[in-house]
Amino acid sequence: MKKTLFCLITAVFLSGCSSNVSTSVNNNVQATKNTQQSTNAQYIMAGKIQANEEANIGSKISARVSEITVDVGSKVNQGDTIIKLDTRDLQAQVDQAEAAVNTAKANLANATNGTRPEQIAQAQASLDSASKSYEVTKKNYDRTKTLVDAGVEAKQQLDLAEQQLAAAQAQYKNTQEQLNMLKNGPTQSSIGVYQAQVNQAEAALKVSQAALSNATITAPISGVVIAKNINVGEMAFTSAALLSIVNSSRLCVNAYAPLEIVNQLKEGQDVIVKVSEIPDKQFKGKITVINSKLNSQSRNVLVKVALSDPNSMLKSGMFAEVGLKK
Repeated sequence: MKKTLFCLITAVFLSGCSSNVSTSVNNNVQATKNTQQSTNAQYIMAGKIQANEEANIGSKISARVSEITVDVGSKVNQGDTIIKLDTRDLQAQVDQAEAAVNTAKANLANATNGTRPEQIAQAQASLDSASKSYEVTKKNYDRTKTLVDAGVEAKQQLDLAEQQLAAAQAQYKNTQEQLNMLKNGPTQSSIGVYQAQVNQAEAALKVSQAALSNATITAPISGVVIAKNINVGEMAFTSAALLSIVNSSRLCVNAYAPLEIVNQLKEGQDVIVKVSEIPDKQFKGKITVINSKLNSQSRNVLVKVALSDPNSMLKSGMFAEVGLKK
């Protein structure tokens, strides 16, 4: 009985030893693999992953947002419509500018063909319309100036309002001159004035049409929307970023190399990149830029590394180390 018990204890002991030895061997093998993986590159600089393409979307005009077709996380292609602004006031300005062009062309034709009583009446009506337009534009300028002085509107909007006011004032003076010339009879110089007025009206129309086209905001790059700072119904101002888009398919590492190792680097050189958040994987990269300017405080040089095999696991802002192949 004692002999049987002794044999049983011995068997259990040997089995435990075998298990411990096996576990130890496996751990040593894994450690060797990890050591080999970490030693196939010499890591000499570090930095952060950033997107090669990133755009903050703003508006060229101040207007109320009528439609937003994207949200945070939405994928967009370059040229896609992402924001639409209210175009009612802008369309009214285009209509007004088109009317001014038609009036200027009619005045030129009338001056060329001779003056008739109905032409004088039409010129008087144009003068009355120009007078009212000037008053409306002057009120808009005063309102914009008040908003700019209060810091609500950008200075760019005041400049646009000044241009519109100057155009309305010039239109008013031109219609006065047209009426006087019609009453006095056309001359060769007056015909030249009418032609100049046509040119001016057409230029004003182009400005109004450009402002109307700016009411449709498109994506300048392809990528993913990472920030949205505007909602439907809110005012879009020229001084604020409305959306931010990042193209995560083109990532790079902005790393900093000590001055003493810069001579080991060259543009086009293949490198290895590892990320602390993904410790079991290495990524391929290529040096694209070596900054010629030295940071006077850190004594480091900026080195830009393009990632050759972008991975969905990689995100902008991750910390990365860059190494040279041994």
